[in-house]
Amino acid sequence: MATVQAKMATFFLRKLKSRAFKLMDNHTVFRAEKEKIFSRVPCPKSVNVKYFDIDGLESARFIPKKSKYAHKIVLYLHGGGYTSGSIKSHAGLIGRITLETGIPHLAINYRLAPEHTYPAALDDAIKAYSWLLEEEHFKPDDIIIMGDSAGGGLALAALLKIKTMGLPNPLTAVVISPWTDLTVSGDSALSNPEKDPILSVDKAREWAKWYAGDTALEDPFVSPVFGDLSDLPPILIQVGTDEILLSDAVRFAVFAAMKDSDVTLTIEEDMSHVWHFFWQYIPEAKNSIKDIAQFLDKQINEWQTTHPEAPSSLGKKTADAAKLSYEAFKLGKNALKKKLSN
Repeated sequence: MATVQAKMATFFLRKLKSRAFKLMDNHTVFRAEKEKIFSRVPCPKSVNVKYFDIDGLESARFIPKKSKYAHKIVLYLHGGGYTSGSIKSHAGLIGRITLETGIPHLAINYRLAPEHTYPAALDDAIKAYSWLLEEEHFKPDDIIIMGDSAGGGLALAALLKIKTMGLPNPLTAVVISPWTDLTVSGDSALSNPEKDPILSVDKAREWAKWYAGDTALEDPFVSPVFGDLSDLPPILIQVGTDEILLSDAVRFAVFAAMKDSDVTLTIEEDMSHVWHFFWQYIPEAKNSIKDIAQFLDKQINEWQTTHPEAPSSLGKKTADAAKLSYEAFKLGKNALKKKLSN
């Protein structure tokens, strides 16, 4: 049963839904308003955000002051129906996950529809993944792919693309309320769409057409639920019962399991779409983010146990080198003090 705080959040979301629909008639205004509202959830102060670009792709690093896994990296793909959302709108959520997991994050502003149709967003996601491998010299086992909503679907599509391209799989993936079926034909979308206090079936179908362009909505790189879900890395899927995308998550998990892929599906009772955004206010959001951290702990520890002699990524080597340099500095400083005292 949802907490009082969660029920209050759902109540206010329903009140805002009608206003949001009016804004959607002007997409430029809707994007700006959404970014303004969502960015009110601040990034934790103990997470440093550095903006930069990857060959023209707007990006940002989220670095916790205390990194539990400084040599790992999360590639985070924001949600927004492929038509809105940004690093700024999701900074509070990304920052909180960064802080809880102790893992640096890389977020990107992939190109949005309708100005940029498929495969623009997927190309940008693969570009960022390839950059981590080739330019930052991260080993694939030190990379985690994560996303919410459309970004969750994009993360899963990226896994399919990575496999098709013959690139090495990342260590694992985490998706929150993923949009895996852009035909919007799941039971949860058709049977009780009014249960969702945030998303609209009609708008989802409109955004799907904007994103897909001339590509079929059933294309597996557009709707990953229709893809070959074998040989995927371990995946954690979190979804709420009060969202039209519940079926998207359930079907993907079932189909992937049928192909012997390792999928953990968590369904949260009475939770709406990407409830994690409200980590400041509702206990369920904080607990779900902690569950993500525990899942990643498990994946990292299991990998380290089975690969004790595996070479480290440059990121780990850099961290070790910095530690050694500091130790050498302390030794030199102490030696200088001793010499002066004599």
